[in-house]
Amino acid sequence: MAERSKRISLSDPEKRKQINPETLKYFEKYQIDMSIRELSLNSIIQYNADLIQWFIFMYDKQFNLSVLEAKDEDLEEYFYWRKQQGNNTNRQKRVMSSISAFYKFLRKKKMITESPTEFIDRPKAGQPITQQTYLTMSEVKLMRQVLIDKGDLQLLVYAFISLFTMARVNAIAHLKWEQIDLDNLICKDVLEKEGKVVELYLNDEIVDYLKKLKQYRIDNKIEDYGWLFITNSTNEKNCITNGTLDSWCKIIGIMIGEPSLHPHDFRHSYATLLKNEAGMSLEDVSTLLHHESTDTTKKFYLKIDNSKIKERANSFKIG
Repeated sequence: MAERSKRISLSDPEKRKQINPETLKYFEKYQIDMSIRELSLNSIIQYNADLIQWFIFMYDKQFNLSVLEAKDEDLEEYFYWRKQQGNNTNRQKRVMSSISAFYKFLRKKKMITESPTEFIDRPKAGQPITQQTYLTMSEVKLMRQVLIDKGDLQLLVYAFISLFTMARVNAIAHLKWEQIDLDNLICKDVLEKEGKVVELYLNDEIVDYLKKLKQYRIDNKIEDYGWLFITNSTNEKNCITNGTLDSWCKIIGIMIGEPSLHPHDFRHSYATLLKNEAGMSLEDVSTLLHHESTDTTKKFYLKIDNSKIKERANSFKIG
């Protein structure tokens, strides 16, 4: 018999009162819509429970976003978090359906032109729960070697700029050459979550890869319209999609024996390596991740190295 999916509860009456007012306004209008469509009471209760949990997550983890502001990567972060908590495929699909139906209502009311759920792949039946992948130092070295051997400069740049800058996939997708200062090892004016404009820090290795990629495109007369990452669909107005970068990430994951590798794993992995291997302070790691507080960094981004904790505990002697 299949194992029952773990229930996730974010129910909190006080937090519910603090949910973004715009979100609550459309949630109340949605109640009227569901009533007119004569949905069963059980269906309405389930839809509402799914939506309220999502609203509270946005309140807790995403700066109390409005549903009109939430992007596909914000939803991906929520669904990814649910997977980490133990949700199975069926429960994930149900929650996705609840949120998708709400966005369908908002689109019908002309409050949005497109639903962010349209850009998220639904899990397939029988698909295992994705576990968060933390790349080790040896896996990073392997990734470097296999990508160099493959000879795909763009894929190499994508992997290491995603890893080292720890930028979210949407920020990576929108990077332009004009933002990259190779001399000062930074990417300037990068738009991140919540409209924050941040700087991303590079290192000598990535700068070397970037110079080679730029020269390759010049030598081969490849038009990139100013975008760092391109496909055949890229043009002056349209950058590469998050979905394409996700597929690139899966290709890289397969090459290094981590088939479930997800773009957000680069972010988690390097943060953990900086903390556990380089000894960087939690505060500095949190700053590089552009988090509002170290609580988010500690709870959701770092993998604790229990072996080192055990070693320190065993080395302590009394008397």
